[in-house]
Amino acid sequence: MKINMKFMFLLSFICICFIASCSNSYDDMIQDFNGKYFKKGYLPPEPYTTQSKGFDETQMLEDIVSMIDGSIYNFTAPDGGEGCVYEWKAYVPHKDSNGNEQMKEYEIGKERVLNYLAPGVFNSDKENKLTVTVTESSGKQYTDTAKVFITIE
Repeated sequence: MKINMKFMFLLSFICICFIASCSNSYDDMIQDFNGKYFKKGYLPPEPYTTQSKGFDETQMLEDIVSMIDGSIYNFTAPDGGEGCVYEWKAYVPHKDSNGNEQMKEYEIGKERVLNYLAPGVFNSDKENKLTVTVTESSGKQYTDTAKVFITIE
């Protein structure tokens, strides 16, 4: 029994010494952790530009865009800088005078943001295409194309 009592006293003494030797309070430990892994204050997101690290022109639009008839869709092109020109085009299948299938081109926007009310010029029963072209003032062009399908509900 005396051995158990001595052991308990020794264990208690070691625990008290360990706790007393810790100079950091709980708040100090949280502050150290947050300072190491998180930035202070609000950091706005990096702007979406053609000069952004890792920019890939094939990612300007989704590969497939599904629109519901009567809904409004917003598409945003990357910022190409001062003097940049934006061009949004729709390519819609139709038959020519000989009955051959062709894609008819429509210019549907010239701003960085395209607000589009579906179906607009797109056909609801066929695969359409939407293309965005960003031309920087230096003349460098970036183009991406998406397949567009219109759903009627």
